[in-house]
Amino acid sequence: MKDVSNNFGEEVMISSEEKDKIKKDIVEKINSVLEKNGESFRLDQVNVLNKKETVKFMGNYRVYDRKNYGPVSKEINSFLKQYGDVDIKSKKIRDSGMKFTTVSFNFEL
Repeated sequence: MKDVSNNFGEEVMISSEEKDKIKKDIVEKINSVLEKNGESFRLDQVNVLNKKETVKFMGNYRVYDRKNYGPVSKEINSFLKQYGDVDIKSKKIRDSGMKFTTVSFNFEL
């Protein structure tokens, strides 16, 4: 288990099991939203960075159909915000004739 502090300076324990559950929940939710909207991309994993006082969760996904971007990102962002202050960045990509929007996210607990 890792000792971390929350925003109030209190000691918080985030166990490996809790980290694994958060990662699993995020992957399942994002993939569910992508599938529901007919997107072919699937998120394989969420990365975790153990910092001195926090644990950072990071991931990214793609939306290929531009008209799906609004509903997909709205639902996923709403879900991610349950974990607190989430940094979300998106970028439109055109690569070898393919067009998609890549979205990266991260938050610390």
